[in-house]
Amino acid sequence: MSSNAKQILGDIVDQRRQESLPDMSLQDYFEVFAAEQITKDFSLTFEELENGIVDGEHDGGIDAVYVFVNGDLVREDTDVTIYKKNIEIELVVVQSKTAGGFSEDPINRLKSSLSRLLDLTSDYDQLPQYSATVKEALELFRTTYRRLAARFPRLSIRMIYAAMNADSEIHANLGLKRDEIVAEVQAMFEEASIDFSFLGARELLALARQQPNQSFELKFVKAVPGDNGYVVLSLLKDYNGFLRNGGATVRNDLFDANVRDYQGSTEVNSEISHTLEGPKDVDFWWLNNGVTILASQATQAGSGVTIENPQIVNGLQTSSQIAKYFDEGGEDDDRMVMVKIVASEDEAVRDQIIKATNSQNAVPPASLRATDKVQRDIEHALKMGGYYYDRRKNYYKNQGRPAAKIVSIPLLAQAMMSLLRAEPDNARARPSSLIKDDAVYGSLFSETYPIDCYLVASDLIKRLEVALKARATFTAADRNNLRFYCLFWIAGWVAKSSSLSATKVAELKDKVTGADIEQAIDRVATEFRNAGGTDKVAKGSDFKDHLISKLAEEIRVHFTS
Repeated sequence: MSSNAKQILGDIVDQRRQESLPDMSLQDYFEVFAAEQITKDFSLTFEELENGIVDGEHDGGIDAVYVFVNGDLVREDTDVTIYKKNIEIELVVVQSKTAGGFSEDPINRLKSSLSRLLDLTSDYDQLPQYSATVKEALELFRTTYRRLAARFPRLSIRMIYAAMNADSEIHANLGLKRDEIVAEVQAMFEEASIDFSFLGARELLALARQQPNQSFELKFVKAVPGDNGYVVLSLLKDYNGFLRNGGATVRNDLFDANVRDYQGSTEVNSEISHTLEGPKDVDFWWLNNGVTILASQATQAGSGVTIENPQIVNGLQTSSQIAKYFDEGGEDDDRMVMVKIVASEDEAVRDQIIKATNSQNAVPPASLRATDKVQRDIEHALKMGGYYYDRRKNYYKNQGRPAAKIVSIPLLAQAMMSLLRAEPDNARARPSSLIKDDAVYGSLFSETYPIDCYLVASDLIKRLEVALKARATFTAADRNNLRFYCLFWIAGWVAKSSSLSATKVAELKDKVTGADIEQAIDRVATEFRNAGGTDKVAKGSDFKDHLISKLAEEIRVHFTS
């Protein structure tokens, strides 16, 4: 069985690599593959998975790092202070290799590294043996934990050693090494839950075969059917079960289409919590607006509704408080919650429902970005150009589309920030928060802009990413620091202007060659190294100003002399 598992896993890994990231080596892709299986419950995108890879020179035996707060992936610009109560922090550290079985050396290296890098008192400047990429990833965890420490978060640290060709049996010496590293980390975080696990071929194959169940059942007490859906009254305990779909924790992917954050209104959360904990003779649904669920299909069978691909588009706070109520030992009583279930796969209808169900609440316009007409237009334009615009998180990933052809809203926002506002520094420094500001969003996405400007931006950034990955001398940190500066240089050089408009960008369609991209990488990389070549340089305005001036000068010399 072991040899069969290795063969089948190898076939799956290679097939998925060819389908999604064909330009990656087997080892590099396996790091992404292993991380995807390990974090499957968090529904990360290809981009998010790749951003967590820290493998390279001086990685200290660490190949990937992910930090989550209440199930949300933490990025460098994430404002973790919005989490107020019942906070759960999870750190995931991954080792992965394709050759051979499990061995002691990687565990020894990881133990040595974590004893230094997880120490909250360590001065990272005094640890030159570790790469900037690894230190940045673990510093994100340290900063997150320290900022939230006063709120007494529950902490979980998971270390996973994934080996593509390893057997399931663990030698006794490896078991001792596992116990040693767990004890080492436990001593630093006494109240935390610490775990170290081995994933061999058989375990990885089992994880790869697991598909997130997108068929949910909601039991009800009363139901009113309609042409394309239902309005039901469901017992609180049954709705809590629906949220978990047979598991122990709430399925976060149920909320991918929700326009608000659970932490966004602590006053509302407190009111819902007070209602749940209040007198039981007043039914919950009398005092609560209920929940709206969008689905691709909904079918009633007896006293339950089977819901395919459900998305909770309104009622995140209600749902979260109900789950919290039962997590904290809430009573199982006869109170109910009202749930509207709408079955439709029409994108325009879905977007209309999302906006309508949130229009009565104080939802910032920035929260409804994905439903804007310009966003739907961009999705259509990119599809015509061979790309897939991920307005609905992981929609195209789940369809098996190649990662090199999937463009997320945040990535396109970063690209447009670099091109139209000449701010590659902000694009680099604010990967997930750019479009929260209405004025900034309006300057990046507008129905008045030629739609081709978005196709050009998407095409250039994806081609650029491939070209950067092809250069073995660049680390993941180098690629992340360079890409938006390179994008600005490429577009400016071909357009013969260091000041770009949406029209100028649109006019670049089919005009940028591979040679243009390679030349831009060479030029920007040289300037970046000369400026210091650090994350701080990439995120600062000084290097941006220097590069804009340099580009303007070279355009003037080359095209006007």
